[in-house]
Amino acid sequence: MAVSFDSKNSKKRRVISEINITPFVDVLLVLLIIFMVAAPMMTSSINIDLPKGAATPSNEKIQPISISVKSDGSIFLQDESIKLATIPSRLLQITGNNLSNKIYVRADKNLDYGRVMEVVRTVSLAGFNQVSLATELAQ
Repeated sequence: MAVSFDSKNSKKRRVISEINITPFVDVLLVLLIIFMVAAPMMTSSINIDLPKGAATPSNEKIQPISISVKSDGSIFLQDESIKLATIPSRLLQITGNNLSNKIYVRADKNLDYGRVMEVVRTVSLAGFNQVSLATELAQ
């Protein structure tokens, strides 16, 4: 807050109240940097070497459910380890019995094709008809 003196009467004081936006801009820039660093880490914590593909990326507003299959055959629903037999019940629980949710199956490219199809078949038999296989975009 700055105080100025009027030239006509030196005893009168006038308060100059202006908004200083510099600290606000500084905070916004720091938040922008934090989100730029954190956004790539928010995808999935399961490290899988996906095969290359030519599909276009989807622009969905709803976060899809992902099932990851590592090269050793272990299965993860979102970020938690799960057995093949319990996938249908957990999917129904997560989606609230909404069978129209998209399910993405992310499988390591070195994995046996039969193991991937077991997971896809289990999800399809649970009633989910929108099952997609995730790939990396080919460069």
